[in-house]
Amino acid sequence: MLLVLVACSNNASDSQEKENEKAAQSDVQAEESETTVPYTTITGEQVEIPADPKRVVYIGQTIGDFLAMDIPVVGNNLPQDSPSYYEGKLEGIVDIGNPANLETILTLKPDLIINGYYKADPNLNEELSKISTIIPFNPALPYTERVKEMGNILGKQEEVAQLLAKFETESKEMFDKFQLTEGETATVFYQLGKTLYVMGDRSLGAIIYGKNGFAVPPAVQKNIIDVEGVSFLEVSEEVLPEFAGDHLFVIVQEDSESEAEADRLLQSPIWGTLPAVKKGKVYVVPNEWNTDNLLALKQLFQKLPEWMRKQ
Repeated sequence: MLLVLVACSNNASDSQEKENEKAAQSDVQAEESETTVPYTTITGEQVEIPADPKRVVYIGQTIGDFLAMDIPVVGNNLPQDSPSYYEGKLEGIVDIGNPANLETILTLKPDLIINGYYKADPNLNEELSKISTIIPFNPALPYTERVKEMGNILGKQEEVAQLLAKFETESKEMFDKFQLTEGETATVFYQLGKTLYVMGDRSLGAIIYGKNGFAVPPAVQKNIIDVEGVSFLEVSEEVLPEFAGDHLFVIVQEDSESEAEADRLLQSPIWGTLPAVKKGKVYVVPNEWNTDNLLALKQLFQKLPEWMRKQ
């Protein structure tokens, strides 16, 4: 009789233990379903990502987007020559190096890694996936598309919509003050060492063009914007009249060679023949403002009128 009672007791105990395990497993699954969300990456992969990530590592150059949106970034390949608009904003973010140092990232215990260099090193993607959930990301997208994608990843769609609406309003207000005539064009040149480039509608071009801004010169549209995968084009001085618009923004890399070459360009005979030069509509822009990240945008709508007033 005692043996039977013990056996029955053990069976009941085993049964109860299994029920407890099932309940615990169910609770874990329920918790996971509440704290993760499905996401389709730009490479077409279906993944589960944190619904509200608390420790993000971002590998890429558009860290200003994350700062402007108050994303909890714990690690980034921080810029070596930090632009003025980052002042006081990078404190607490660990520099993970460039290329990214896996050991440093591991110590940060990220719950999400967003990799803007995913095409550059496929092996790095595999190693990063062993640390945490990894999302491939394209920082070269126009800022409106790039930030919307961030909103999808981080569950901040409403905040993104409000930010973009705010920037759209500020852009319109700024250009309304310029009182541009219909079809009034502008060109962005970039002096890097001895090489001169014409820029398309990325970085600073994303600000000066668009429905509120300057029109795009036909040569810029045809040779850069309409060509897939092209954001800028190297040009010689001989073709400057072809690309030059009614207003000229000249970005100069901050080093002695670039600055000397820019000075030579601005004094060259062919430069002096351009209509924008004759009318005093040339604006030299510090290299740090050749960007369209959200943190810089907050100040660019004030900077652009300042540059134009100085001429």
